[in-house]
Amino acid sequence: MNQLPVTALLIVAALLAAACATGPTESAAAPDSGFPYRAAETPRFAEPPEPLIRIVDLARLRIGMTKEEVLAIFPDPTTINVSVRGLEVWEYGFAQLHFRQGLLANWFDLTGVR
Repeated sequence: MNQLPVTALLIVAALLAAACATGPTESAAAPDSGFPYRAAETPRFAEPPEPLIRIVDLARLRIGMTKEEVLAIFPDPTTINVSVRGLEVWEYGFAQLHFRQGLLANWFDLTGVR
């Protein structure tokens, strides 16, 4: 019977175990750094805050202004909701404006800045 010596079997087993433990080296390490390679993550930011000028422009609002006058200060509301009682709410990222019968009735600063 031809049997490999036990020493040869142990050497082969050790080499196989070492080869499995290291994994691929070219794609796993940055060139010449010795550190594992990790792709840079793209930063994810929330929507940028509204310009500060819009917060300051809240001081220009007056009760009784028409929708056209308000649109001259704050164009393009994010959403417009109308209740069954006729209250129309224009929402911006920084404020809510409430209209009754087409005139500005109230507004709320949602930023907390005064």
